Amino acid sequence: MKKLMLALFLLSASVMMIGTSSTVVYAKSGGNSNTIPASEVPSLVKKSFRTDYPDAKSVEWEYTPVYYGSSVYTANFKLGHDKWSASYYADGTRISAYPKP
Repeated sequence: MKKLMLALFLLSASVMMIGTSSTVVYAKSGGNSNTIPASEVPSLVKKSFRTDYPDAKSVEWEYTPVYYGSSVYTANFKLGHDKWSASYYADGTRISAYPKP
């Protein structure tokens, strides 16, 4: 009986570990999988960005399909010697901006 209980415990523990590791397999991997070309950024977003940061260099765009119910476009760029990030809704409204460490 003890051997049967031990076998069942080990079997259930193994199944739980496999289930947990499969979550990691399906998680988003590293890298910039949501990086998009500037041509796919709405013109209102690009216009607001150029107005806010006319001296920005090395601009790279990212797209997040849904963030609190709305699509978000994020610009990662250099301003002087510092790296910055600024996020906008599709209508050009700025959500946030901050220097990156």
